[in-house]
Amino acid sequence: MRLAPAEKSFLKSVCKSCGGHIEFPADAAGTDILCPHCGQSTTLAAAPVPIPVPPVAPIAAASSGARAPHAISSPARSASAERSFEMRLGTYWLVRIGIVMVLTVLVFFGNLAYHNYIRHLGPLGKVVLLYIASFGLLGAGWWWQRQAAKASLKNYAQVLFAGGLAAVYFTTYAAHHLEPIQIIQSPVLDGLLLLAWAGFMVWVADRKKSEVLALFAVCLAYYTSIITRVGSFTLYSNLLLTAAAVFFLVRNRWAALSFASLAATYAAYVFWRFFNGSEWEWAPPGPSLWRGSYFLMSYWLLFTAAVFLSKAEKLVRENRAGFLTLNNGAFFTSFLLTMWQVHHGGFWKFSLIYGSALLGLAELARRVLANEPLAKNSYLTQGLLLVTVGFIAKFTGLKLALILAVESIVLLTAGQHRKNLILVTGAYIAAALAVGWGMNGMEQFDRPGLWLGMGLGALMLWNVLLVHRQAASATQVMLRPQPSYFTVLALLIWLVATYDNTSRANFPLVLAAEGVLLTVSIYLLRVPEITLLGQGYAALAQLAWLFHFAIEGRPLPAWWNPVVLIVLTLALGHWWQKQKVLAPTAQVGSFCQGLYALAIVGLLYFWLSPKVAAADWLALTSLLAVGLTAYGVVTRAWFLAAFGQFFLVVSAAQFVWQLGQAKPHWHFPLAPIAALSLLSFATAQWFKRHPDASERVRAPLLQLALLYRWTALVMSIWWVCEYIPARERIWLFSLLGLWAFLWAGWQRNREALLMSGAYTATALALFWLPLLEAPKVYWPNLVVIVILLAQRQTARRLPDRYPMDDSVHAAAIITGGLSLWLFLSRWVLETASGFYLTASWSALALVLFACGMVLRERMYRWLGLTILACALGRVVIFDVWKLETLYRILSFMALGVVLLVLGFIYNKYQEKTREWL
Repeated sequence: MRLAPAEKSFLKSVCKSCGGHIEFPADAAGTDILCPHCGQSTTLAAAPVPIPVPPVAPIAAASSGARAPHAISSPARSASAERSFEMRLGTYWLVRIGIVMVLTVLVFFGNLAYHNYIRHLGPLGKVVLLYIASFGLLGAGWWWQRQAAKASLKNYAQVLFAGGLAAVYFTTYAAHHLEPIQIIQSPVLDGLLLLAWAGFMVWVADRKKSEVLALFAVCLAYYTSIITRVGSFTLYSNLLLTAAAVFFLVRNRWAALSFASLAATYAAYVFWRFFNGSEWEWAPPGPSLWRGSYFLMSYWLLFTAAVFLSKAEKLVRENRAGFLTLNNGAFFTSFLLTMWQVHHGGFWKFSLIYGSALLGLAELARRVLANEPLAKNSYLTQGLLLVTVGFIAKFTGLKLALILAVESIVLLTAGQHRKNLILVTGAYIAAALAVGWGMNGMEQFDRPGLWLGMGLGALMLWNVLLVHRQAASATQVMLRPQPSYFTVLALLIWLVATYDNTSRANFPLVLAAEGVLLTVSIYLLRVPEITLLGQGYAALAQLAWLFHFAIEGRPLPAWWNPVVLIVLTLALGHWWQKQKVLAPTAQVGSFCQGLYALAIVGLLYFWLSPKVAAADWLALTSLLAVGLTAYGVVTRAWFLAAFGQFFLVVSAAQFVWQLGQAKPHWHFPLAPIAALSLLSFATAQWFKRHPDASERVRAPLLQLALLYRWTALVMSIWWVCEYIPARERIWLFSLLGLWAFLWAGWQRNREALLMSGAYTATALALFWLPLLEAPKVYWPNLVVIVILLAQRQTARRLPDRYPMDDSVHAAAIITGGLSLWLFLSRWVLETASGFYLTASWSALALVLFACGMVLRERMYRWLGLTILACALGRVVIFDVWKLETLYRILSFMALGVVLLVLGFIYNKYQEKTREWL
């Protein structure tokens, strides 16, 4: 066809994402667009299929636009939808509603005829009338099916024909079971007639290939077999009907008929076996017991054959698996109910035999139904379940546990070989059941039980090796789920076996030894899960020891018991520190080392604290703290060194408690002071020798050492106050301050200088305290003041060794001068009268002033002038009015002499004094 110039060529393309068809102008080929169907990007490229598009006038296009197609298609679709609903109503529902109305009319008509005519007829006449009506309906349907040319009329005729078949069947049923029209006395004859008519219906259904008619006929036949309770009529009928259902399933692939037959067969059997005509009862013993069971087995075999022979599309995958599951479950339940009160003790045999048969069917399904693994898995799951239940029903205790464990190994091996999830899952379940029954069957100090428990754990260990081999290359995680599962089971059964066969005192030792063996098994088995999870034994050993001896308060064992446990725990801690086989995260290794270090500290505490007296415990805890710290540093067991500080805390707490309550012998409280000082000094020296240590470690440990030093200082002050006589404390503190002062100058250590100040301040505080019971005038105390002033002068002369501010120097001079003034005043008041007090103040002022001139210290001069002013004030306020004339003259003279001497000095050395100022 030749296109006009105004025409445009269009092409067809296919979307690469959704496959939708796209029409586009030819000049757009090769461009990328978004698909109008799925919205994904696609390229317009296809073989050209020209689609001529006649030109459309702009006016027409504008006037009609997109409304024209809707104007045409909408009524068409609406009419089609209306015709579809109308035809469905007329061809399907009206026929059925009409049949119901006709049947209703026939009922009313029959009721009218019965009361006026039919009731005067005998039973035979009534049956004949029913047969005439039934065959009339049947014949009408048959004739109409042959005459009807349209499929819709044939459907109408089939409904009439089926109604006629049903009418004949129920007429035959009524001829025996309804007393007003009973003409057939023999139930066997009635049953045979009903079965024959049902067979005829099945034959008709097969000829017409109508599954609905066949289903209707088979259900009626089952109903016949149920109501005819004569001998084994029901059993034989069920067998024939089951075979017929299987035949139609294989030949015509009628799956719905098979499901209905399955339900009806087992329901009919249950009704025959357990209903005696008036009530339900259990199956009695007798010849009919096994006869009915054999028929039940036959039903199961026929339906099982249907599973493998059927090719019906509606009986595949989930439907086939559901069908076989219903068949197996119905047979199992029916057989158990049959034998429930007749045969006891044979359940395990039935479960094992039936389960083994299902396992064989699973293998057959694997070969025959290779494309449907669900059927094989269903048989396999049910078979494994029944075999396991059989073992459980037959055996008990540890024997059952061993059998289940062996079953677990077999299933796991087969599952890994065939890559079958059902077998593997069964192995996991069987292993858990085995361990559960094993733990339940354990008894205290039972030697055979011990060996069986060990064997059961070994079987679980074999499972660990099996899954370890498969999962070795599959994942690199630290704890793989499969080996961890079986390892936990093995550890559980071994734990129970150990607990039941050891004394409570030795149980922690044995458990810890087992933990060590499990740890070193990594070098032989190469299974990390055994080593990692085996650490739980060591942790449980510590908890068991603490619970038994510490919490329950049992008598402590012999010394070797906790020592062995500590050695085993220490060995595990060092193994984690040195091992190179496992590659866990740093957190795991650190956690294990920390856990074992904490366990060692806890064992030492709860073992030794009840055995040692309070005073000895004060010294022993300090020794333990130093020992554990030193051992941890030497062996690089840092967590042990860290947790060893716990004993230092205990020692400090005992120091506070004992000095506040009991006051032990003087040398015991020195232990924590020495331990704190030693650890602090060792820490500082270690970091001096290791300057490359991490700052993250250095800073906190040095801060801790500082805390230790000052804690030791406070404790030493407390110790002196508790054990040194009151009159000797002041000068002793002063000597301690002097020692610290000299050390600070030698080492150029500012912290030691602060400690010296702390000791000296304590000495001065005790000297100034008015409530102190010691004598105030004690000549060694004068040494304290002299030492203070000497220390200050030394610091002034050696500023590079004693860096102190001028304010500190001034404070030291003021404190020393005032302390000297106080000491002199107390001495004068105790030994002489008031005149000597004023004279002594004047002399002291002159001495301080002279020291200020000689040492060139302004604060000495000011302090001397201040004391002189106080002496002058005392003369004016007190001596003038209180003293006798002679002493008054002497006071004034002494003060005057001092003032004149000072005035002379200021005048003579005026220039030099200005320089010093």
